[in-house]
Amino acid sequence: MGQSMVAITEADCTGCDLCIPHCPFEALLPLATNPHGRDHKKRPVVVLTTQCVGCLSCIGSCPTKALHEILMPPISNTSPLLISSEEPDTETVPRWGKKGLGWA
Repeated sequence: MGQSMVAITEADCTGCDLCIPHCPFEALLPLATNPHGRDHKKRPVVVLTTQCVGCLSCIGSCPTKALHEILMPPISNTSPLLISSEEPDTETVPRWGKKGLGWA
């Protein structure tokens, strides 16, 4: 059995943020700004590939099924999701405290 990663189909992501508290590794964060020309009013969530360990805890939380599993090759040194070395500009989501999301 190989390792998995999570990917998001941006066009299917409504920006509801329901998946964010389901990730124990803080690998899901919303973009800081909504991309130009996007149909949805809210900015999409992205996977931070350096944080995702492939636990798949978030997949069932998406009401639009925008989250999906990507299988990594059995012999792989890097994630197949790493297209560039730069992470996107994301918004910080408070997880703890009175206004934090906490865990699911």
